[in-house]
Amino acid sequence: MTALPCFEVQAYALSDLGRVRSSNEDSFFVADLTEKVIIDKNGKLRFASGVRGSLFAVADGMGGAAAGEMASRVGLRTLYREIQDLSRDLRNRDGDLMQDILIDSVGSANSRIYELAQRNPEYSGMGTTLTVLLELYGLAVVGQVGDSRAYLLREDGIRQLTRDQSLVAHRVSIGEITEEEARTHPERNILLQALGVRPTVEVALRSFAVRPGDVFLLCSDGLHSQMSSSEIYSVVTESSSPEAACVDLIELANQRGGPDNITAVLVQFLPA
Repeated sequence: MTALPCFEVQAYALSDLGRVRSSNEDSFFVADLTEKVIIDKNGKLRFASGVRGSLFAVADGMGGAAAGEMASRVGLRTLYREIQDLSRDLRNRDGDLMQDILIDSVGSANSRIYELAQRNPEYSGMGTTLTVLLELYGLAVVGQVGDSRAYLLREDGIRQLTRDQSLVAHRVSIGEITEEEARTHPERNILLQALGVRPTVEVALRSFAVRPGDVFLLCSDGLHSQMSSSEIYSVVTESSSPEAACVDLIELANQRGGPDNITAVLVQFLPA
């Protein structure tokens, strides 16, 4: 019987206000599902990915300062609780079950935000993006709603694992505008889908095998809107650690104006 791959996970997360906003509507977490250890404040976590796996998420709230912060925070808390509960059913590397767990958990998070907005007029219209990565025994599933992103960095370059669910991303895909034009387009903040805005949501999913040495970056648009994929790759690969890379990425986004909150979760999978 072939042994399932196990990894030592080294993760660092950093969120910054930026230079324009008065409050931070971004939220994130890094979680060791086996030991039930989670960090949702700036910092690092190193652990062995065990029998329950690992989980990482970034959310960018919208709907005004209080509402946006509430949406992203509630969405991630619900997501973590649901995945922690449902992952008890995972006994091995089962990609279909991992996808089902993400679909159900994202659906619960969507319902929770939507119900809060319906009951509280001050939260009317609130919502959040969501990008989440669930890993178990070297199999990873990425889920996305909105325009926060996940990237995979390997020796041969960087790959964007998610596709922005936004109006400008659609226009780029059909050739109306370039990616460079999309970064400054006046409609760049118009999302085609967000968590909590409607009673139901459809999460985009992607599965793949993790290799030793793989680096994943989950980030809000406050980061990726200020630099190209190649610039992200250069910053990360030239940094001495995930911590240094997060700091350098956020500094670069701020140097370019920091027009939005900036969040980066950088995860490296090392051989166990």
